[in-house]
Amino acid sequence: MKYDETKGSLNNWIAHYVDLYLNHFIRRYSIRPGNNQDQRIDLLDQRNWANLEWIDQENEKEDPDYQAEIVFDPTNPESLCIAKETLESIHGHFNENEIANLMGEMDLDEAAAISGCSSDAFRKSLERRKSDFVNAMKAADCR
Repeated sequence: MKYDETKGSLNNWIAHYVDLYLNHFIRRYSIRPGNNQDQRIDLLDQRNWANLEWIDQENEKEDPDYQAEIVFDPTNPESLCIAKETLESIHGHFNENEIANLMGEMDLDEAAAISGCSSDAFRKSLERRKSDFVNAMKAADCR
């Protein structure tokens, strides 16, 4: 790398050269983990959000004081009809293992074993299916 005065001043060339050398030095002697797969994930890309664990989200399902929100009025016939249609949609979208897991009747490992996949794969699949269902309900304006 040689200095060319037509491209800029000597001070800028020296600063650029030192910057490149220091970056090379840092990369050469830095300690890198053996598996840097997590560093390749683009956190802003929504396609990767299903693979991330959000530590700031509250896990309401494991909270012993959590009570499911009742979204229909049992005294209103129209509300009951909408609840029945929603329940039919749920049974049409999710299989029995997924519903049992969502209702807390079956733990994740047991549901995954019955489905024939790993717990992590079952959880990710269920999260995608839940997201798809919520988006479909929002699109239908039933929620």
